[in-house]
Amino acid sequence: MKLCKRSLVLLTVVGMVLTLIACGSGNDTASQTSSQSIFNTSSEHTPTFSEIAKGYPQPSLYPYEAIPENIKGSTVRFATWEDETAINGVVPLDRFHTDTGLKVELCHVPKSGYLNTLISKIASGNSPDVFVSDTGTNSFPLSLQIAAPINKVSSVNLRDYCWDAPLNEMATINGNVYFVSSDGSPWANGTLVYYNKRVFADNNIKTPESYRRDSKWTWDAMLECARAIKSLGADYKGIALDPTLVPHIFGTSFIKYDQKTKTFSNNVKDELLLKGLQQYNNAKIEGLLDGSLAAFENHKCGLLISGTKDLRTNGIFNNMDPEDIDYAMLPTLTESGVGVFSNDFRMYGICHKAPNADAAGYFIRYWLDPDNYDLRSSFLTPAAGQFYLSLTIERAGNKSFWFDEAVMSLNGGLDDIRNPLLSTDQDKLKKALNSVSNKVDKAVNAANALIQSKIAYDRDYYK
Repeated sequence: MKLCKRSLVLLTVVGMVLTLIACGSGNDTASQTSSQSIFNTSSEHTPTFSEIAKGYPQPSLYPYEAIPENIKGSTVRFATWEDETAINGVVPLDRFHTDTGLKVELCHVPKSGYLNTLISKIASGNSPDVFVSDTGTNSFPLSLQIAAPINKVSSVNLRDYCWDAPLNEMATINGNVYFVSSDGSPWANGTLVYYNKRVFADNNIKTPESYRRDSKWTWDAMLECARAIKSLGADYKGIALDPTLVPHIFGTSFIKYDQKTKTFSNNVKDELLLKGLQQYNNAKIEGLLDGSLAAFENHKCGLLISGTKDLRTNGIFNNMDPEDIDYAMLPTLTESGVGVFSNDFRMYGICHKAPNADAAGYFIRYWLDPDNYDLRSSFLTPAAGQFYLSLTIERAGNKSFWFDEAVMSLNGGLDDIRNPLLSTDQDKLKKALNSVSNKVDKAVNAANALIQSKIAYDRDYYK
């Protein structure tokens, strides 16, 4: 990977822009300015991921057959907070050297402060090669700060059949591809409704799957399930739901990302957001959201909303008989509503100033290839595995992504806007949403400024 010698201090530039925008001028009118109006927009077309990919040669059936001699035997440093050898990464890690002649070293970086740690490592000249753009404050757009354009790395063929082109398009900004994922990625994660089959069967309660077959799997139907379970006794619980998943379980968010313009915008006036928050607050006051994992394991809770990663044998259900667990997609708000797969934006990138970027390109291609995993033995049941794989091959257009936590971390944090929204009265809830809109505007402005700073930095860096 050829890089120019000029090295601007990107993170300092970004930090200055974010400070100016996130702090605001103290003037309410100024702070409510549209997030896009602070930038000079251009009508100049920049290439999409698909257009970039067309410029590459036809991919080889075996992408590791022509690894350059100058990197053979070299080591890729992969920064991760997980013990990849204890989960489903053990097989590709064992085989990577045999199949490619390259080595991989796992660099453990705590999940809390992951990006800040990598920022420090890059600044000190100790950059790893590969990183994960995951959820929360380790997600896009914050992760953009440490990303090198993958299309500048000669070992990556973006025309390869393996890539999830629509998802990679979301990570393509100003003609540069900053993160990639694959069709059927073994590391994709979304949100499902899990239900305790034993509780439903023993008490003859209609299951989520039955509602789905009748085209009636709605939020109200899920609450009916919870009510039926709670009626069994004082020690029974309805639904275990992490409040951080609200409003994403309704297919909406406080902040929207437009993948065509590559900009964030304030979404607090979305009617679906208002309705979803009201439904959630009503259910909470009724006592239907009092469940927990412990109660679920002890067959005292009927439903639990969690990630698709928990379909795996190393998920949260390792204390249960897999035959007691079933799962369903998230319910819609109404029978005529469109179901969405609420999905994490988990992708992989090559670090800015990575010392072994070309080898990193081969590693990411290998790491994201589901054929390099023993997925058959990774799931609670064979049916769970098939269900997971059917979800991972869904294209980005059929998925709902959210960036609320990452963007709001640029101006106080997500709790600052979520905690005031506890009223079930529609008018009061509307007023509460309006009251947090200013905070959202400032965070959105900061996120868009970060993207623009990255564009300017890389335009100069890769001259």
